[in-house]
Amino acid sequence: MLAATPAALLAASSEPVVVIVDQQRREITPVLRGEAELVPLVDLLQGLPVSATPDPRVGAITLTADGHKVTLYDRKSLASVDGDLRLLSSNVLLDNGRWLVPVDSVPRFLAPLLRKKAEWRPAQRTLLIGEVTVPRIAVRTFPSGNAVRVVIEASEKVPFRVAQEQGRVTVAVPRDVVDVSLQPERLTGGIVEVVQFVGGKDNIFTITLGRRFKELQAHEEETPPRLVLDFQALPLAAGEPTPSPTASASAAPRAPVPEGPAVRTVVIDPGHGGDDVGAKGPGGTLEKDVTLAIARRVRAAVANQLGLQAFLTRDKDQDVALDERASFANNYKSDLFISIHANASRAQGARGSEVYFLSYQASDDESRRVAALEGGEVPAGVSAPPGSDVALILWDMAQAEHLEESSSLASRIQEELAGVTGSEGRGVKQAPFRVLVGAAMPAVLLEVAFISNSEEEKLLTSDAYQGKIAAAVVRGIARFQHEHAQRAAAPREATLPGPKS
Repeated sequence: MLAATPAALLAASSEPVVVIVDQQRREITPVLRGEAELVPLVDLLQGLPVSATPDPRVGAITLTADGHKVTLYDRKSLASVDGDLRLLSSNVLLDNGRWLVPVDSVPRFLAPLLRKKAEWRPAQRTLLIGEVTVPRIAVRTFPSGNAVRVVIEASEKVPFRVAQEQGRVTVAVPRDVVDVSLQPERLTGGIVEVVQFVGGKDNIFTITLGRRFKELQAHEEETPPRLVLDFQALPLAAGEPTPSPTASASAAPRAPVPEGPAVRTVVIDPGHGGDDVGAKGPGGTLEKDVTLAIARRVRAAVANQLGLQAFLTRDKDQDVALDERASFANNYKSDLFISIHANASRAQGARGSEVYFLSYQASDDESRRVAALEGGEVPAGVSAPPGSDVALILWDMAQAEHLEESSSLASRIQEELAGVTGSEGRGVKQAPFRVLVGAAMPAVLLEVAFISNSEEEKLLTSDAYQGKIAAAVVRGIARFQHEHAQRAAAPREATLPGPKS
């Protein structure tokens, strides 16, 4: 048996990990080793139909359940799942007879072992295993001249805790996990300025108060379960015009403020899926699995942090035709389309992220190769139906209108990704990606890292690194959205007719 890790290297974390198995809740005390957070395997498997057989000769432990088998190895960041190797975010450890596993990688081996869904939600420090019902919460606002009503509605009964602070009201929903649907808008009229979901352990919503706010009345209703917040206004000063609930009172007539955010809906496309596994890393990691994991994180962050609607072209391991992915975004009237992939190259040392937008001609030979790798480039003059130049012209028109914005979106996301991946020099490129054809909105394709690079392959399987990638993508979207809104709100200079010739 391999030497055990000294207990001095392990310290108890201050916060427990919540485990919910088919609606049954319990807590586990984790331990820390460096930046890795691990949970005792014996505590994790409590109550689950799993048998564990250690093998002291090789420093391994084998878990079996209903004919399926997982083997974990001391001081190794991998698991054998029915004979296939899966990379984990950090090493499994054997500490004085106690097996410890990285908490963020538990779904990678437990889901296939139990043949159940498993998900780690780091923001709430919660492991979901099996059929877990997560409350869905939607927020709506109803402004009028002298009042604003905010309704926070849940799919099931949840606790609401309201607190009024200086300049804002907070609403906490102290449940382990919730899914939030919120499209924030800057309200006018001076009573309530904005409603946001900031998350955290208690799932906090914040309502920023305006200068005309006077008092709050709150009550709960049971059918459907919801919290109703009525914000009342101070009376207007003598001669002060009544503000419009739909337009800013201070907006100049010739410089209208755009209604709502510049971006309302985002469609995220996890590359490949089903029989199309994409690229394969040296450790066996499949591109289709990595892209789906990152896309799910991007979707959650877009919804919870930016308050936008977010959809996936696939939310499971399934085949989706390339031509159907942009059509999906068009059907949902999406404002942005983002296709997520992992790169591969025979060149040793190739690493980092790249962001592409559509063009007929690739910006270089490498871009042409990547386009072919990700499902095939669109050859000039080839369209569907075969021989029809009209279809080619139509898809060109669909994206040509948005090429400038696609370039801007690509630049903002690449700048943010570069800070995570250290690939400032790779920049933004163009290539004839089939998956971007026909997208009637700004559209980009992300190659978030090189899965062919063993170091980056390991990073791509890490929940922490996936979270960093998703956060960078969302920051890029937020910057694009902000700059787009600024351009739309900027006063346009009047164009005077020139002298006649």
